[in-house]
Amino acid sequence: MKELLADIKARLLNGEYKNEEHVRLSLVARVLQGLGWNIWNPIEVNTEFVVVPNEDSKKVDAALFLRPFVPTVFVEIKAVGQMQGKLTATELQMRNYNRDNQAMFTVITDGCNWRFYLSSAGGEFSRRCFKTFDMLDDDLEEVEASLSAFLKKSEIENARQKAEDYLKLNQIQRTAEDCLPEARRRISEPPYPSLPDALVSLVCEKGFSVTADEAVKFIKDADERKPSAPIAYQAAQTPTPNKTNRFALIVSLAKAGKTESQIAAAVKDEYGPLSSHLTYLVGREWRRVNKFGRHFAAAKAAANTKKQM
Repeated sequence: MKELLADIKARLLNGEYKNEEHVRLSLVARVLQGLGWNIWNPIEVNTEFVVVPNEDSKKVDAALFLRPFVPTVFVEIKAVGQMQGKLTATELQMRNYNRDNQAMFTVITDGCNWRFYLSSAGGEFSRRCFKTFDMLDDDLEEVEASLSAFLKKSEIENARQKAEDYLKLNQIQRTAEDCLPEARRRISEPPYPSLPDALVSLVCEKGFSVTADEAVKFIKDADERKPSAPIAYQAAQTPTPNKTNRFALIVSLAKAGKTESQIAAAVKDEYGPLSSHLTYLVGREWRRVNKFGRHFAAAKAAANTKKQM
């Protein structure tokens, strides 16, 4: 299978698949054959499958059958590079097909990009996507593992649970992404949670469970993917992504019980010398998170001294 995928990748790079028929016959059919499907048996691999009898307008490019009359997989095929511009319409089309005659999995591909959907999942069809890969960009061993797990004839009957696990993970990630801006806002308000704690709480409110370590990893991945959402704090400042990250670090360290000097040292190590404004923020947020600062501590010490007198 690895040699087959390597050859397909080379042909994709050379631009040999000129149209949808090339992708269907010379790429997708070849992959299906490598995964154990009998592409010469129309009962098993039914091309131009009519989803609803007597409705000729509803045809799937290919339907795979483990058993007669019950489709296991619908495969919708586009020309190379043509999937993204038509993805929303194609997903709507496949949703309608699955309403009339549901397959366990739906695959949309242009030969290069592959998207796997659990057809029976709830919600918008786009959110039923549990696995994607790119034949050119992704490691071919990972591509082979994905194809074997979710499209290999001998394995596919047992693949539903794995697909559900992948889908749940995707749903958690999407929920965390939706909650992240609100989590960033909450860290600047009482009781001043750390960013991971705020995200864990918000995701939990949406019905999912994540650990603090998982939240930290998601925040890190989100910061690497795109600029962080601005944090609303004190005023009409619009922080840059770098300022936002520094502010989140300050609050997180303060919440963890670090002293002002420890926080300042950590911020300096991560982002370089502190400006006077950043030094002010370290002190201010440490006092806000701990609910007292040096002047409060001094007042408390004076009160204790007075009691002893």
